[in-house]
Amino acid sequence: MKRFLAASAACLAMASAAHAQALAQEAATDTPRPMDQPRDWSATLIQDATGLHDIMIDSHPGVHDPLNPEFRARLDQGLATALERAKTTTDRGGWWWALRAYVASFEDGHVQISMTQRDFGFPTRWPGFLTVYRGADQVVANREEADAAAPPLGARLIDCDGVDAAPLAEQRIGQFRGRWFLEAIQTRFGDWMFLNAENPWQTEMRSCRFEANGATRTYALNWRATPDDLSERRTRLMQSVRPDFALKHFDDGGFWISTPTFNGDPSSENYAELTALIADMKTKQEALRAAPYVVLDVRGNGGGSSHWSQLMAQVLWGDAWMTAHPEPAIEAVEWRASEGNIAEISAFLDKLHATNGQPELIAWAEDAINGMKAAKAAGQVYWRSTNDEAPSDAAPPPPAPQLMAGRVYLLTDSSCGSACLDAVDLWKTAGAVQVGRETSADTVYMEIREPVLPSGLAQIAVPMKVYRGRARGNNEPQRPQYIIAGDMSDDAVLLASIRRLQPR
Repeated sequence: MKRFLAASAACLAMASAAHAQALAQEAATDTPRPMDQPRDWSATLIQDATGLHDIMIDSHPGVHDPLNPEFRARLDQGLATALERAKTTTDRGGWWWALRAYVASFEDGHVQISMTQRDFGFPTRWPGFLTVYRGADQVVANREEADAAAPPLGARLIDCDGVDAAPLAEQRIGQFRGRWFLEAIQTRFGDWMFLNAENPWQTEMRSCRFEANGATRTYALNWRATPDDLSERRTRLMQSVRPDFALKHFDDGGFWISTPTFNGDPSSENYAELTALIADMKTKQEALRAAPYVVLDVRGNGGGSSHWSQLMAQVLWGDAWMTAHPEPAIEAVEWRASEGNIAEISAFLDKLHATNGQPELIAWAEDAINGMKAAKAAGQVYWRSTNDEAPSDAAPPPPAPQLMAGRVYLLTDSSCGSACLDAVDLWKTAGAVQVGRETSADTVYMEIREPVLPSGLAQIAVPMKVYRGRARGNNEPQRPQYIIAGDMSDDAVLLASIRRLQPR
């Protein structure tokens, strides 16, 4: 039985990780960096936007995708917009945010950009307060205590400079983040409404109207440098957490298993931690299956390799149960046959050999490399790897026993994307109950690599393959059966909420 593993070395930099890194890079810093040195930023933007376009043309599976005929036009339009902005670009902010808008225009969490200079950050400005989303509304959630001119905590944003809150957020945030229609993206980046990090393509609003306690008031905005603790403020607002790998056993017999990443790089610490976690689960398999509940915690997990979630499912539910309850099969995978993509998987294979990697991963990598090489030699755009699962008219598998005595809860937050979404697909099909918050979402373009742009100042994430026939559609999130409205970073609150869901 073939499984389409998402397991290349490029999975080290999944969408949410790239978002988090860029977010950190855009925070204030006062230390001079090489990015501060004189440079022709207009020429740099032209160079990098053109390079980005060329890399996508060479390696992205969407360029020739018959099911996505608009992809090439979007790629070309993004370049045209960036080149137009280059005419008036005079600084690093113009370069960075023009490229970020280009990347965001693909509306794909697997197409991302980050700086190669990891410690650089843009000086930021704010008007003394931050808003976040509470449902469909933006409300004031953090402010300078001593600023009497700022709107009060909990005040709801109505409009700024005559532009309603919703289209204003699309213009100020969505344009540079992409996929603004997703709750997860609004949750993670909504506080950028009243932040500016040297972005010349957006203006600083002069006045905004807020509603509080039934009364509407207009506030003039006084933009200035953000406080030193901006990062801590934003972390608290997002209620984000990336727990350690853990398998915890509670006094009531329940278990809590945390997997903050599914990193597929065999040379990484995460790989070793995941290997140890799976081994620990196998040792405690009998107790896990007899437990009143098991929590699978994927908070902060932006993806990696779907291999890990498959192994975890086998430990909990067993092969017979998984065979009797298969997730909807992917019909095929088509790899874009390019030299860059072949080199990426070849490097991953070298790491597997060097670290005595798992045989199934080695076989998967060899299959992909040989297939892409053969396709390229034949002048073909794709190498197609078909699914050899049982045909739809095959006899159903025999009934299988339910080995899990208690409920399995799947705890998700807005970070869950890529291989984390694959895990949600798999575990929910097996019977897990999703709780927490709505996940992020992805397209059918998968398996990223990270080429550096011509300037050497930034690198992009580029998918190498496309799924055919995936049941979950493009940019379709997984929604929890039970929403937990509390603080998603508070383990005690989450555990209490889950225990209340237990059958009486």
